[in-house]
Amino acid sequence: MCLGSALLVGSVAFRTFAAPALVRFPLDVDETAHYTGTALTYVDPATLLPLAQPKREPVQISRHVKVVSGTFSRAVIDETVTVKTGGTTNVESYQYVIDRRSMQMVSDPRQYAFGDPKATMHAAGAYRVNFAMGTNVKGSYLAYIPEEDAVSQMHLVEGPHHHSDAPVAVIDFSSTRNGPVAPYYLAHLKAMGLPMQVSAAQLAPVLLADGIDVNQALADVGPRLQPAESALVTKTLAQSVPLRYFFLSNGLVSIEPKTGALIDVHTQQQGVAVQPDLSGAAVLQPLFAKYASIPSVKALSDGLAKLAKRAPQVAESYTYTQTVPSSLAVTKVAQDQARKANLANVRVPWTMAAVGLILLVVGLIGWTRARRARARTTAPDGPAPTITLAPDVAPEVPVRTPEGV
Repeated sequence: MCLGSALLVGSVAFRTFAAPALVRFPLDVDETAHYTGTALTYVDPATLLPLAQPKREPVQISRHVKVVSGTFSRAVIDETVTVKTGGTTNVESYQYVIDRRSMQMVSDPRQYAFGDPKATMHAAGAYRVNFAMGTNVKGSYLAYIPEEDAVSQMHLVEGPHHHSDAPVAVIDFSSTRNGPVAPYYLAHLKAMGLPMQVSAAQLAPVLLADGIDVNQALADVGPRLQPAESALVTKTLAQSVPLRYFFLSNGLVSIEPKTGALIDVHTQQQGVAVQPDLSGAAVLQPLFAKYASIPSVKALSDGLAKLAKRAPQVAESYTYTQTVPSSLAVTKVAQDQARKANLANVRVPWTMAAVGLILLVVGLIGWTRARRARARTTAPDGPAPTITLAPDVAPEVPVRTPEGV
């Protein structure tokens, strides 16, 4: 009975304390996922003019994830993304710190981009390397986008279903982002050769393609300008126009719900868009208003205002899917981790509980039988009973005689 009780208590303790300590993100992860797709270039990087037809090239992407250090509660993970397009290779590197139990990223100074501790990332509470163990359709999950240093809300696309390529059940989520790139990613784009600014002369053909004829407006208004106004126009046109870059992300992930493993990752669009920063032209607005009677000046003013509100022009983007062998490899690892988790969460504690219950019942039955046996063999306490024997002879009865005889 004591052993059975100990196993029952131990099963609860194991499930409550030992299983969470054992079921965690492993510290020996060193895996590479592979993706294939198409790269599309929409503008000329030098002139920013849209191409007549987007340039299409095959793209190969690899994503290497490796744990570089860890403790009982946290793991430091390196992610290296290599993109090969034609003769160009683009490498991005990020370092994350995750909670080994929740799989969420945490606030930690070791979380930075491109090997630069100053390029810190703010990813606390989001997922990137692995999703939550026990991912479900009603959960609320945030995906981290390192290119923007921002998070994106995940939206349920399809509940538990059998994956088309891998022998495992998955849940599909999607996310969409379109925001300014992080400073460290902007520096990365600059290192890749993308322009950070253009001159007014370079921008003129781009504006002309949108129906904004800067040269015609200057020619029409020039004779009317005062010296100070002419100097302002000359100074403004001499300044370079900064370029703003945005990261585009529209993709879908298939997650194995027990372990949170990313079985499949594919995207409809991922890339960068560009937009000229025309805020410097605001100093010319008083002139535009003053000479609005000139049709070309009015067209220039209206065109710049309209252009400033237009969505960024997509410069280049990728569409890709994870390769089948890569999905199968991730599935194999996920299934192995799921078996280990099931062993710790279910099989061991329930086995302990079942054996403990059997021992407790057997012990109780044995104890009850032993008690009854002792009751039958032990005499009761108190004085011995008195036994009265019947007489062998009838009792003598006195004979009475009449008086006087």
